[in-house]
Amino acid sequence: MNNEKIQYYVYNDDICFRKCSLFQKEKDTIFGNCTNFFEKDENWKTYYGCNQYGIHLHCTKHPEIELDYNYDYTPILYCPKCNKKIEFTKNESINCLKELLKDCLKKLNYVTLNFDKFIRVDDWYYPEAKKREKRISDYWCEVDVKKDKDNDTMIVIYVGSKDINKKSQFFIKPEKLQLTSDHKDLDPATILSKIEVTFKDRTLIQKYDNDKN
Repeated sequence: MNNEKIQYYVYNDDICFRKCSLFQKEKDTIFGNCTNFFEKDENWKTYYGCNQYGIHLHCTKHPEIELDYNYDYTPILYCPKCNKKIEFTKNESINCLKELLKDCLKKLNYVTLNFDKFIRVDDWYYPEAKKREKRISDYWCEVDVKKDKDNDTMIVIYVGSKDINKKSQFFIKPEKLQLTSDHKDLDPATILSKIEVTFKDRTLIQKYDNDKN
């Protein structure tokens, strides 16, 4: 097993998930960090494949803990560390787990691999940009391009200062002609005086006044 850093994806407040070593592999000679694999012998060699589409469910509160699955009675996911029980609501069959794993595969289409943590926009989770340009300045700026829940383009701009352990976030949606910001983050007036975005038929301007006198 290699020492490659594991990336976790947030499914909801209770469940996160990861891709195991056998993700998108029909077979491999090692099972790596997969914990639910099958064995197949071919030409005097043993090959491994994942029984869970290469997706493994973990506790969001304790990402290092893989959730147990019990379907003897009512199907549940269970965290042995915090004793959190997650019951399925669709039906009482093993297909509950399969549908959940497929749903995780769908959510992977909305994220990229290079990020540090998730931000939440319109009840969907998106990855936050990881790399930034090195500049000789007291301020920094990052830009990332994603898709929103309607599959329209969403340009995310992160602006911050080296002296403040917070950032401002702006969301530009060209198809929707929208410019919005995350009000839970740093007040843009702390580091900006104006942001201006020009679309094909209009220009949106937001001015900020940090003068409290």
